[in-house]
Amino acid sequence: MASNYIISVIAEEHDKALIKSLLNTFGDRGDNQWRYQEHGSDSDVIIVDFELHAQKLPLAGAKAGHIVVAYSQKAPVNSPTPFMLAKPVRGRDFVKLLERLEDVLTAHEEDEFAKTQRRIVF
Repeated sequence: MASNYIISVIAEEHDKALIKSLLNTFGDRGDNQWRYQEHGSDSDVIIVDFELHAQKLPLAGAKAGHIVVAYSQKAPVNSPTPFMLAKPVRGRDFVKLLERLEDVLTAHEEDEFAKTQRRIVF
């Protein structure tokens, strides 16, 4: 069964364009389909530029269990999320992030790894 996931980005326009481009290239992952959407309450994953927009967290109107990814040049101190995407983003790192997100999003509720990761999301 195919799964469809939505990624939103809170960042500068050039970063959004880069991530959209990466999604166009790598978002069709067989059984898992990723697409971009302007920030909305139905996003599964939100990539947030922590250098510019961390103060917007937690996100108002966020659906329960959606995942926040820190987008930053270096790992944020006391990051509220275990998910990180380094600037400048590279295709290989983006694909690894998608794989990790898929593991969490498709895991069964009994899966201790998934429960741990979902506890940390907003």
